[in-house]
Amino acid sequence: MLPHRSATHPSPLSASDVARFSEIFDRHADSVLDGCKHMSPAAFARAVVPSATLSESRRSLYGSFFSVADRSNRGCLTKDDFIEFQSLLQLHDAAFRLPFRVAAGSNDSLDTTGLSGIAGSDKPSENYIKFRSALAFPEFSQLIDSARSEHIRAAFAKADKQNTGAVSTDKTIAIVHEFAPLNPDNDIARRLELLAEESADSSLIGYPTVLALISLLSSPAKIRQAIDDIAALHKSPETTPSSAAKSHSISQDEFVSNTSLLSPLEVNILFTLAAGKSLAETATLANLNEFVDACHKSLTPQAVLDNKDRVPQTEPSSPQAKQQRSVMTEIAFQAYNFVVGAIAGGIGAAVVYPIDLVKTRMQNQRVAVVGEMMYKNSIDCFRKVIRNEGILGLYRGLGPQLVGVAPEKAIKLTVNDFVRARLTDTKTGKIKLTSELFAGAMAGASQVVFTNPLEIVKIRLQIQGELLKETAGKGAPIVRRGAVTIIKELGLLGLYKGASACLLRDVPFSAIYFSCYSHLKKDLFHEDERRLSIIDLLLAGAIAGMPAAYLTTPADVIKTRLQVVAKKGETTYSGLLDAARKIYKEEGFKAFFKGGAARVLRSSPQFGTTLMCYELIHRLVPFPGDDHKPPTSRHMDQKSDLSSQAALFYAGTALQILHDANYKFGSLNPPNTAAKKE
Repeated sequence: MLPHRSATHPSPLSASDVARFSEIFDRHADSVLDGCKHMSPAAFARAVVPSATLSESRRSLYGSFFSVADRSNRGCLTKDDFIEFQSLLQLHDAAFRLPFRVAAGSNDSLDTTGLSGIAGSDKPSENYIKFRSALAFPEFSQLIDSARSEHIRAAFAKADKQNTGAVSTDKTIAIVHEFAPLNPDNDIARRLELLAEESADSSLIGYPTVLALISLLSSPAKIRQAIDDIAALHKSPETTPSSAAKSHSISQDEFVSNTSLLSPLEVNILFTLAAGKSLAETATLANLNEFVDACHKSLTPQAVLDNKDRVPQTEPSSPQAKQQRSVMTEIAFQAYNFVVGAIAGGIGAAVVYPIDLVKTRMQNQRVAVVGEMMYKNSIDCFRKVIRNEGILGLYRGLGPQLVGVAPEKAIKLTVNDFVRARLTDTKTGKIKLTSELFAGAMAGASQVVFTNPLEIVKIRLQIQGELLKETAGKGAPIVRRGAVTIIKELGLLGLYKGASACLLRDVPFSAIYFSCYSHLKKDLFHEDERRLSIIDLLLAGAIAGMPAAYLTTPADVIKTRLQVVAKKGETTYSGLLDAARKIYKEEGFKAFFKGGAARVLRSSPQFGTTLMCYELIHRLVPFPGDDHKPPTSRHMDQKSDLSSQAALFYAGTALQILHDANYKFGSLNPPNTAAKKE
């Protein structure tokens, strides 16, 4: 029995539901009245009849609900009428209220003349109806629910010719199909043979199993809730039930002991059909979710399934613009993104600057030089910097870095978001991998105009400490040069020395990084199902930085060699290819990955911190008009849809019972008013 309670006011629909039903209405509306689209009874039936309803006579019964949806009695529906009807399906008692309104019209009670036929062989119900002239809604709902149970019993008794209390798989499918949303052609129906294999004679399905199967399929929202309850036990504090390990196996005993929504026999059937094998003791969350998806498909109107790819999909909130903006507003939005990127980039750079300094000094250390190697490894370099230059030595060159990193990170993040937004499908909200890579590459290329001058000044400031140490004690004057002095020495063209190597590094880095970051958020942390936490954002950014940083280390080594001032006795380079050739010849292939570990240690936390701050600032100080509410879980949306569609199917079953009892409850197809066909 479906739970019910008195409710007369429609439940409010979410914005995504309103958009979805508006799309369905627009697609099926087949007439125009007063310049607006309208929906005829036939079009209404196509838009609401569950795909599991195959019988034409049964499908025609759903046309009766048109009278409920047609609030103005015009014989055609407006978009508001259709959406209002969908909101009625959200009511807890919709399964009973809809057939009651069809049968009783605008009356508060239902005339019992000819109604006793619904009772079948249920004498107490038949007698109660005979001695009453009218039924109120609560009485009707209880009696129609009892009538459904009686009709199920009668259908089984008719199929059980041998009076064994068990029927064949084919007869089971026929019975279940009449009272529950089961499509005879889907995987669930094909797997019913497994239930027969579990029986004593391995050929028939018993009456208790048939009852449990009908109950199970009639309440798919309960299955969804039960699965989510179990999945919640296998999640960390920052995950959602639907994002718990989908390959995790759940045992029947665990399922039964942790939910009261399904009976033990219903759980047994669920596991058998979901796992696809008889006597299945376990099933994965993915198996169970696929079972619910099959139920959902059976309840979804065929016309909607045929056009599923055209229904708008909601995507999680992001810093990117989701709505059309005016030119001035778009300029303001990009300026806002630029400022947010500058702040986030500055924070990220300051956090990891000591690691960056160690990385630079390790990459500049040559083998083929006069004298001994200054640093054995990154840790040794870190210790010697502190010993020789103090703690502040780890932050040598931070000033120019912070000045330069603001526009660098700002333009990178802004360009990536801008290009991604333009390459994202506006209907589905999805973006191709090639488009993601292109957006990242464009972001990497655009930043070089800021990156190269910044990098060459920063590197020379970072190397300055070890140069001063070498000249100390040799009688040469010790002169520490500042960023302004270095810029004057280099000149405008000198600031872009090694720009080709900078492009070679930054373009693939950004292409790899932003693509990995997006997919980690979506596939690993399930951004489409919940709002990601600070830890999620930090981890996604940090993990994405690892392959991006290490794979582009060779270009970074070449860039560093081109941009530093070679010491006496060191090899000099004339260009990109010359540097690559000489490094390989003198130091071997491994030299291209010098400082690779330090680069990963620097880039991973830096970009993790930067992207985390970037997204958090967008949340805390959103651009005016942007909506940054957490995304709704797909399973939550599905549960709502399952509940409303199951109520509609149940209501259709109630109408069938009334129809079979020859109860006269009005015309199935209300007359159409004059409307101009499109």
